[in-house]
Amino acid sequence: MTTATISVTPTTVARLYSVGRALLGSLFLISGLMKMGSFAGYSAWIASAELPMPSLLLVLAMTIEIAGGLTLISGWNAKWGALLLAVFLVPTTLIFHGFWRADLADSWNQFNHILKNVAILGGMLVVFAIESSRGHEPK
Repeated sequence: MTTATISVTPTTVARLYSVGRALLGSLFLISGLMKMGSFAGYSAWIASAELPMPSLLLVLAMTIEIAGGLTLISGWNAKWGALLLAVFLVPTTLIFHGFWRADLADSWNQFNHILKNVAILGGMLVVFAIESSRGHEPK
């Protein structure tokens, strides 16, 4: 049995990493911008979770998502943007996608959201690790 090997040049690796980082960032940038367009609805959703100052929390969430997304897309301070988004994902996932407190009809949907967010969290940790190992921001 023979095994195939795929050789990837360092330039290709760098390009693929930049594209992957930008795709992760676009998720957050779009999400933050969408919240701006539906401010009242998202604020009500935050209020329904019985969190204090929902409008202020929404502005904070939009700021984190937009700024973090832009750092990943541009590569400027991507290490810190990834870390900020990773930290942001943990409480928002637990607060807004708790499948354990959802009704039966919605529990699998919320479980799917948890799995998606865990995968995205993994992506943020990969970006943070790669950027940390470089010792500098990419040009």
